[in-house]
Amino acid sequence: MKKSSLRYLGLLGLVGLAGVITGQPGLFGFFGFFGFFAVTFQQHDELLRRNLTRAGLNGFVVSLIGLAVSIAVVAVLQSLQVLALMVGVVFALQVLVFTISLIVYERGGTNE
Repeated sequence: MKKSSLRYLGLLGLVGLAGVITGQPGLFGFFGFFGFFAVTFQQHDELLRRNLTRAGLNGFVVSLIGLAVSIAVVAVLQSLQVLALMVGVVFALQVLVFTISLIVYERGGTNE
């Protein structure tokens, strides 16, 4: 049984430990990446690969749209603090869209 390399995304959860050490609560969101270790017990097959591709496309589209909106907002407001906020929001949105899409596709939420 071939293991999915998606499980290595779980290692990003270790960044959350840096939030505990440094006292930065903004890094606690990285603990959510530990959930990708659950893929370790899942068989890696063609359907999973297809669902990963589809979920990745959804995340990519959100990233493109979010980045375009972010550039426009930062150009209007001309603030580096807004830029930092927008980058964080776009990153969180694309990861959420990818994860939720993958869960829906794996549960058979679409018939394509």
